[in-house]
Amino acid sequence: SSGINAEWPLRPGNNVITALKRQWHVECFVCYECKNRFGAGTYYEHEGKPYCELHYHQHRGSLCAACNKPISGRVITAMRNKFHPEHFVCAFCITPLSKGTFKEHESKPYCHTCYQKLFGVANRV
Repeated sequence: SSGINAEWPLRPGNNVITALKRQWHVECFVCYECKNRFGAGTYYEHEGKPYCELHYHQHRGSLCAACNKPISGRVITAMRNKFHPEHFVCAFCITPLSKGTFKEHESKPYCHTCYQKLFGVANRV
Protein backbone atom coordinates (compact mmCIF):
# COMPACT_ATOMS: atom_id res chain seq x y z
CA SER A 1 0.00 0.00 0.00
CA SER A 2 1.20 3.52 -0.61
CA GLY A 3 -0.16 5.33 2.42
CA ILE A 4 -3.79 6.23 2.92
CA ASN A 5 -6.09 4.00 0.92
CA ALA A 6 -8.68 5.98 -1.07
CA GLU A 7 -11.22 3.20 -0.46
CA TRP A 8 -10.58 3.41 3.27
CA PRO A 9 -10.43 7.15 4.02
CA LEU A 10 -9.27 8.63 7.29
CA ARG A 11 -12.09 9.19 9.73
CA PRO A 12 -12.07 10.71 13.18
CA GLY A 13 -10.86 8.09 15.59
CA ASN A 14 -8.74 6.20 13.04
CA ASN A 15 -5.23 5.52 14.22
CA VAL A 16 -2.79 7.21 11.86
CA ILE A 17 0.99 7.16 11.49
CA THR A 18 2.80 10.06 9.89
CA ALA A 19 6.00 8.87 8.22
CA LEU A 20 7.88 9.36 4.95
CA LYS A 21 6.10 12.69 4.36
CA ARG A 22 2.59 11.19 4.35
CA GLN A 23 -0.07 9.66 6.56
CA TRP A 24 -0.74 5.94 6.84
CA HIS A 25 -3.41 3.81 8.46
CA VAL A 26 -1.65 1.88 11.22
CA GLU A 27 -2.57 -1.36 9.44
CA CYS A 28 -1.08 -0.10 6.14
CA PHE A 29 2.29 1.02 7.49
CA VAL A 30 4.22 -2.21 6.88
CA CYS A 31 7.45 -3.34 5.23
CA TYR A 32 7.15 -2.77 1.50
CA GLU A 33 8.71 -6.21 0.87
CA CYS A 34 7.34 -8.67 3.45
CA LYS A 35 4.25 -6.68 4.58
CA ASN A 36 5.09 -7.25 8.26
CA ARG A 37 4.47 -4.50 10.81
CA PHE A 38 7.46 -2.75 12.31
CA GLY A 39 8.43 -3.94 15.78
CA ALA A 40 9.11 -1.21 18.34
CA GLY A 41 8.22 1.43 15.72
CA THR A 42 11.53 1.02 13.88
CA TYR A 43 11.49 1.19 10.12
CA TYR A 44 14.09 1.98 7.47
CA GLU A 45 13.55 4.14 4.41
CA HIS A 46 14.94 3.18 1.01
CA GLU A 47 13.90 5.05 -2.14
CA GLY A 48 10.88 6.53 -0.35
CA LYS A 49 9.48 3.20 0.84
CA PRO A 50 9.37 1.72 4.37
CA TYR A 51 11.29 -1.50 5.02
CA CYS A 52 12.04 -3.76 7.96
CA GLU A 53 15.73 -4.05 8.88
CA LEU A 54 16.32 -7.26 6.91
CA HIS A 55 14.79 -6.03 3.65
CA TYR A 56 16.39 -2.59 3.96
CA HIS A 57 19.83 -4.19 4.16
CA GLN A 58 18.94 -6.64 1.40
CA HIS A 59 18.07 -3.77 -0.97
CA ARG A 60 21.20 -1.87 0.02
CA GLY A 61 23.43 -4.92 -0.44
CA SER A 62 24.54 -4.94 3.19
CA LEU A 63 23.63 -8.47 4.28
CA CYS A 64 26.41 -10.81 5.38
CA ALA A 65 27.04 -13.46 2.71
CA ALA A 66 27.72 -16.06 5.43
CA CYS A 67 24.78 -15.59 7.82
CA ASN A 68 22.37 -13.51 5.68
CA LYS A 69 21.89 -11.03 8.55
CA PRO A 70 22.25 -7.23 8.37
CA ILE A 71 25.72 -5.75 8.80
CA SER A 72 26.07 -2.60 10.84
CA GLY A 73 29.51 -1.49 11.86
CA ARG A 74 32.67 -3.05 10.51
CA VAL A 75 32.36 -4.95 7.23
CA ILE A 76 34.71 -7.13 5.19
CA THR A 77 34.25 -6.88 1.44
CA ALA A 78 35.77 -9.80 -0.43
CA MET A 79 34.96 -12.04 -3.38
CA ARG A 80 32.17 -9.69 -4.52
CA ASN A 81 30.38 -10.13 -1.16
CA LYS A 82 30.14 -8.50 2.25
CA PHE A 83 30.75 -10.27 5.56
CA HIS A 84 30.68 -9.63 9.29
CA PRO A 85 34.37 -9.75 10.28
CA GLU A 86 33.76 -12.86 12.44
CA HIS A 87 32.12 -14.68 9.52
CA PHE A 88 34.88 -14.22 6.95
CA VAL A 89 36.85 -17.39 7.74
CA CYS A 90 39.00 -20.00 6.04
CA ALA A 91 36.72 -22.58 4.40
CA PHE A 92 38.90 -25.40 5.79
CA CYS A 93 40.21 -24.49 9.26
CA ILE A 94 37.64 -21.76 10.08
CA THR A 95 40.38 -19.30 11.13
CA PRO A 96 39.21 -15.66 10.80
CA LEU A 97 40.64 -13.98 7.71
CA SER A 98 39.79 -10.42 8.71
CA LYS A 99 43.37 -9.47 9.62
CA GLY A 100 45.28 -10.65 6.60
CA THR A 101 45.26 -11.83 3.06
CA PHE A 102 43.62 -14.97 1.77
CA LYS A 103 43.59 -17.22 -1.27
CA GLU A 104 40.44 -18.02 -3.21
CA HIS A 105 39.61 -21.41 -4.72
CA GLU A 106 36.24 -22.24 -6.31
CA SER A 107 34.67 -19.12 -4.73
CA LYS A 108 35.77 -20.07 -1.20
CA PRO A 109 38.36 -18.24 0.92
CA TYR A 110 41.35 -20.06 2.43
CA CYS A 111 44.19 -19.01 4.69
CA HIS A 112 47.60 -19.35 3.03
CA THR A 113 48.51 -22.43 5.08
CA CYS A 114 45.39 -24.40 4.18
CA TYR A 115 45.51 -23.26 0.58
CA GLN A 116 49.08 -24.57 0.26
CA LYS A 117 48.19 -27.88 1.97
CA LEU A 118 45.08 -28.43 -0.13
CA PHE A 119 45.98 -26.95 -3.50
CA GLY A 120 49.76 -26.50 -3.49
CA VAL A 121 51.87 -27.61 -6.47
CA ALA A 122 53.06 -30.73 -4.58
CA ASN A 123 49.43 -31.89 -4.23
CA ARG A 124 48.54 -31.62 -7.91
CA VAL A 125 47.96 -34.86 -9.79
